[in-house]
Amino acid sequence: MRMSDVIEEFIKDLLKDENEYIEIQRNELAEHFNCVPSQINYVIQTRFKPSQGYYVESKRGGRRPY
Repeated sequence: MRMSDVIEEFIKDLLKDENEYIEIQRNELAEHFNCVPSQINYVIQTRFKPSQGYYVESKRGGRRPY
């Protein structure tokens, strides 16, 4: 299984547990998976699109959630 697939499944599992929405911090998630933060961006941008029923809000600066 590719790293992107693993990250996608992890995020989907979080969504199942939280019902409506989740807040994740890109850098912390990247540390968890021992990957670069851009890998997290890639997964979110390609696998969690509005056309797939997802709404992604990005908060920038400091240690705010992604």
